[in-house]
Amino acid sequence: MPCTISILGSSKETVAASYNPKEVSIDKSVPWQKHEKSKGDVPDYEFTSAEGRNLSVELFFDTYETGKNVADTIAKLEKGTLIMEGGKEEDRHPPTCIFVWGSFPSFKGVIESLSVKYTMFFADGTPCRASASLKMKEANEVAAKVERQQAGSGGGGGDSSSSNQTSSTPGSGQGQADPRGGDRSG
Repeated sequence: MPCTISILGSSKETVAASYNPKEVSIDKSVPWQKHEKSKGDVPDYEFTSAEGRNLSVELFFDTYETGKNVADTIAKLEKGTLIMEGGKEEDRHPPTCIFVWGSFPSFKGVIESLSVKYTMFFADGTPCRASASLKMKEANEVAAKVERQQAGSGGGGGDSSSSNQTSSTPGSGQGQADPRGGDRSG
């Protein structure tokens, strides 16, 4: 069974690699911050927040036998890095993707980077072999950060507490307006 990258969202593409990867790397960072009152050679640390995992894999694509342009397959994969069109402003972001390979645990997230190297060409210059280094960040839900114009900022006599409201990515817990009139970010 070949490994695949399924691109969710409006494009709904599935790209299968021609060969299975040699290795797949999954990393997870646990962010700790040195406690501000820590002294000495062995500091005290405090946990700051949770981080998702990161997946790195090199995918190989080969269309030599079929005579097709491998760039067409790469273009499907690149759709996972492009901002989705239409819809609400908070939905304008690259889509979520899923890495699947046989009984290997699937990995759902967003593409952090994609680097493609074309390694073989037909006589007319059409690429027929490529390798793609793919890095993904684990994500359950994604949304675009949306900056909204603050109510009452046009001098139209708006409520004074409305100028303290901000918007940020859902679930981040930052930039939420405090009902007492202050900003809870930070």
